[in-house]
Amino acid sequence: MDKANSNAYRRVVTGHRGGKAVVLSDVELSTYAFKNIPGFKQTYVWAAAGAHEADPARVDAALPKSALPPAGGSLVQIVTFPPSANRTQNSADPKAIAQEYLARLPGLAETFEHDGSQMHATPTIDYALILDGELWLELDDGNAVHLRAGDIVVQQATRHGWRNKSQRPATVVFFMLGAAR
Repeated sequence: MDKANSNAYRRVVTGHRGGKAVVLSDVELSTYAFKNIPGFKQTYVWAAAGAHEADPARVDAALPKSALPPAGGSLVQIVTFPPSANRTQNSADPKAIAQEYLARLPGLAETFEHDGSQMHATPTIDYALILDGELWLELDDGNAVHLRAGDIVVQQATRHGWRNKSQRPATVVFFMLGAAR
């Protein structure tokens, strides 16, 4: 099975004990499958308020306090986007979708424009690595950049929307760095 399309990701966290480098945590992460958008999945990997060693149990306990990192902080998450055709065929109540976004993606959900376009801008520098599938990155000027597995996008707090115009899911890992607001 293709790891990018599975529901399980393994996270190994290293750190220090007694002056030696050790594995602090080795766990399988849980993936959240959105109930109101079939095929849309999200996994929190790690969040840090700054550049310092953190206790994995504390990080896990704090997620998903915010799906946006604070200025100087970072957040890593993996998202699987279903094909757009699936969304229109299985349209759920827009209010239910919005409530689920707010519950699962606090902070980030509030950045989405209220017109249903999924366009948004965040106060972050994002490195997006396409792990599997194809996506289109739509920008302010109406251009859509076609992306494939292995492509990397560096976003600098730009207004954008992700579109999956293909026939299969697309999985992306987002490395988000909090910028000054």
